[in-house]
Amino acid sequence: MSILGTGARAVCNPSDHAFSRRLFLQGAVGGGLAFGGWNRVFAEDTAAAVKRDQKHVILVFMSGGPSQFETWDPKPGRPTGGPHLSIPTSVPGVHIDEYMPNLARLANRMVTVRSMTSKIGDHTDGAFLAQTSYAPSQIVAPPPHWLSICKHQLPSPDNDIPAYVNIGKEGAALAVPGAGYLGPKYDGLYCPGGGEPPQDLPKNVSEQELAAMRKREEMRQAISKRFASGRDARLTDAHDSAFTRMQRLLAQSDLFDISKEKEEDRRRYGDSRLGRDCLMARRLVEKGVSFVRVQHQNGLAWDKHRRAFDSQRHITSEFDVAVGALIDDLIDSGLWRDTLVVLMGEFGRTPTIQGQGTPGRNHWTKSWSLSFGGCGLQEGAVIGSTNENGTDVKDRPVTIPDLFCTFYRALGMDPHKELHFQGRPIPLVEDKKGKPMTEVL
Repeated sequence: MSILGTGARAVCNPSDHAFSRRLFLQGAVGGGLAFGGWNRVFAEDTAAAVKRDQKHVILVFMSGGPSQFETWDPKPGRPTGGPHLSIPTSVPGVHIDEYMPNLARLANRMVTVRSMTSKIGDHTDGAFLAQTSYAPSQIVAPPPHWLSICKHQLPSPDNDIPAYVNIGKEGAALAVPGAGYLGPKYDGLYCPGGGEPPQDLPKNVSEQELAAMRKREEMRQAISKRFASGRDARLTDAHDSAFTRMQRLLAQSDLFDISKEKEEDRRRYGDSRLGRDCLMARRLVEKGVSFVRVQHQNGLAWDKHRRAFDSQRHITSEFDVAVGALIDDLIDSGLWRDTLVVLMGEFGRTPTIQGQGTPGRNHWTKSWSLSFGGCGLQEGAVIGSTNENGTDVKDRPVTIPDLFCTFYRALGMDPHKELHFQGRPIPLVEDKKGKPMTEVL
């Protein structure tokens, strides 16, 4: 079942044609242009047009398994519903959790999937599946994170800016999947989270220091080239790539400095680790970074086996404030058209309220929820539904491969394309499973 609210659109939204507040102010600042500057303006406009067509992804990974009952598929008044209330959204007839008022307001810009179904209920393996489309037991070559695949398939137009940044991590036991068989060149640049830049990145590097580093790098490259002569180039590529990326990064050290953002913006995103990380994600995308993964807290933030309903409202409110501000800003800046925002975890929570000790919910893969939007997707769509107690998918089941096929299609990629590792063809989605959700494309 697909419910299209008043926010859904067949071709475009009138707001797509409006002057954004930010773009107007940017244009007003440089208004007094001499006639001789028009060539420069034309070049800048052309570059801006290329950047506008650049595809972006912001994945906010809700590690631990967010409860569908306390997010996108509440069942108030049912035995499985729990103590939270539900509130109406901007899509008529659709309600979500009471602690998500911003996402309720923005529901007519998003796709809500209430019929996710999967089979791996372990955090480590489930998170691996949810970020690679490959079950660990089916690995024939180390599969890359899907954002590493995006980096490989959708090269960034600006080589001086990292194409993929990974903000935060899941914890020691739950390492984020890396670039796998694609090699470290396609891994994400790591930031520790909480609005912090990459570790040990110097600030305010002078032009003299950059020039000295370039000179040292030229010498290192000459030595490396002699070493690589007659050897397998792959042995030195990763080493050389790391040095090249660091040199470029030093020239862009303020890229990660969220202190340059307005105090008003920092307040809107919330005084939380996630708020600072979502603000950094927005800053990175605005500066040209293509793909950003944001971890909601380090560890299993959504793993609510006990004391679920007291603590859930705090983490849900924190999530709603930060992500709501992020989506608002992407829409306002015009980046929404080319940015895919994904809000998901590795599975859901049990319909029965049991948990360990005080009330909570355990792991559940049979029927769960998530949300995504932007990048030209059908707005206000609600895909699938569960039965009255949320114990099973009622209609339109969506699998992890279906989800990845949809993401890749939205980004202009063939989800069943094959890459190669040691002569072995490996499809982007495991065994070429899954079909895109054509109703949202």
